Amino acid sequence: MLAAMEGMASGMRTQAVKYSADSMQKFKQRVDALIEELNGSPASAGKLKSDPVSRAQFGGGGASWAEAQDAYAAYNETLHRLVELSGLLKDCLEGLGIAVVASKNGMEAMDDDIKRKMIQIHQRTYEAKQKADKEAGRTEPSSEGSGATEGGGAFK
Repeated sequence: MLAAMEGMASGMRTQAVKYSADSMQKFKQRVDALIEELNGSPASAGKLKSDPVSRAQFGGGGASWAEAQDAYAAYNETLHRLVELSGLLKDCLEGLGIAVVASKNGMEAMDDDIKRKMIQIHQRTYEAKQKADKEAGRTEPSSEGSGATEGGGAFK
């Protein structure tokens, strides 16, 4: 029974890595549509930053009202995080689109500017993860083989 299940699992893995041009093209179109939708929505990084709220709008002129200052600081931090999240989401979706093309043609067939873009996306997401881990108090155990995952080393 176990051998049959292992054989079935092996067959599923083989099936999972088979490339289907039609399904990959449809997937890439959906990813591109998501990027377009994100860019056109109020959640896009540009729109989030376009209408900032000033400190004076929270009341307590001259920073005399400490609660208003705290509310403004929380607003600014939340806005900053949302802009960052929007940018990372766009990067992830764009990276998926590039990966779909690379899965068909291979990284070697890609233009240098597309390769650089993928490296930049990797670098930004890696740095964001490092920052989030540091803020959350999480640390990665260092090992000799971890160099390929640091800061874009795997793509350079």
